[in-house]
Amino acid sequence: MEWQGFRLSCLPSLPLINNMADAASLRVLVFLLAVSMSFLRRTVATVTVEEACKQYTKHPEFCVTALSSADPAMKEAAVQGGLPGLAELSLSLAAQRGAETVTFVKGLADMPGGMPPECLQDCVSKFQEAVADLQRSKTAMQESKDASATGVSSWLAAAKTDGDSCMSNCHRIEGGGELVIVDKISDLSNMCSIALSLADASVHNRNA
Repeated sequence: MEWQGFRLSCLPSLPLINNMADAASLRVLVFLLAVSMSFLRRTVATVTVEEACKQYTKHPEFCVTALSSADPAMKEAAVQGGLPGLAELSLSLAAQRGAETVTFVKGLADMPGGMPPECLQDCVSKFQEAVADLQRSKTAMQESKDASATGVSSWLAAAKTDGDSCMSNCHRIEGGGELVIVDKISDLSNMCSIALSLADASVHNRNA
């Protein structure tokens, strides 16, 4: 899920308030995910990307393709870290997807017949917040030592809702870039889903 520390001072006050609320929700979710994965690192066994994706995620083909595209050294380290390691790798990839989406959405402002300004502002802000929070979660993983790993499934559902909310106030218009944005939002949502699914699997497979 969103898929962030950045703020757009030029945004209208009401959208900004709504974005801050969404961002706060996502910050809590990614922090809980982070500390849960830190807790789960204590006992791990190696597992292949294919095995983990097929057995534990709802998007196995997407999962295999995404994790396999990672830097070889990062992928190898993640595999050695077991399910928590692969969950952390997918979290890093989610942050990368989010950053790429921010760049893409910003570019739509200059596209003739592009999307409504209020829609662009909303999406840029939400994705910036998502990226910053995903990046902060890496630090939380390293610093947190004791944490409860319960409730991961509920965090997954909430995170996907946050990630999918970018287009909630947008309307399709001729010449707009909405279709491409929908694909990018779907990719980021899937990456968050994979990270949370792998973390949840780690809870129930302490030796994996």
